[in-house]
Amino acid sequence: MSKFVSGLGRALSLLSNVLGNTREHPTIIISQGDERIVLPVTPSQYNVGIEQGNTSVTITQIGEALLFGNPKLTTLSFDGLLPAKDYSFIVGDKRKPIELISIIQKWMQSKQPVRVIISDGPINLMMAIMSFPYKKRDNTGDIYYSLFFKEYKDLNTSSVIDYTKSIDAVTGLKDRPNINTKPTTATLFNRGSDILDAAKKAYGNYRHYERIIQSNDLKNLAINNLSELRRLKV
Repeated sequence: MSKFVSGLGRALSLLSNVLGNTREHPTIIISQGDERIVLPVTPSQYNVGIEQGNTSVTITQIGEALLFGNPKLTTLSFDGLLPAKDYSFIVGDKRKPIELISIIQKWMQSKQPVRVIISDGPINLMMAIMSFPYKKRDNTGDIYYSLFFKEYKDLNTSSVIDYTKSIDAVTGLKDRPNINTKPTTATLFNRGSDILDAAKKAYGNYRHYERIIQSNDLKNLAINNLSELRRLKV
């Protein structure tokens, strides 16, 4: 029976090779402008890093608490092969390794992001090529490499600082944005409160607690640990 099953498996495998595999191979595409590379050999695995900038703080009479932060930049890394010969397992570019290496190095030196797409995965992002080490192991001419990417976000600085100020009638120039506004003073908080309470009361959101810490040069989140209870700058 086992011989029959084994023989059937070999027959099915041979039939598959004859008819061709109709299932599309997953691919990784890297592009910049009108130029692109489809990796010749799709890596067997890749690593995606997704983190969030959460912060742990200590609050009086409560203990440790977690403050949710914003998502960090997504990372992607994998190891691969740039074949020198026309192997049967190539699913993408058939250009020589030196050509592909030259293109990737050119993209890195351009100081511009690339788009990375994984056909069967969740990645379709503008990313920066952070590192691209490669090496030759044998006399086949094949090149083994590692690629590490980090997500690129196009920062819109106009949304951070408002430059849409009125134009001065004399100089014809726009007023400078006031980015050095002195901190104001909040109402007195009861002893036993903490900086999170102060942030919530002053800004309507406890996430601004760092502003109060920096403005008052505080070393502790609890107000009642200060040598003198005073009016807080916010």
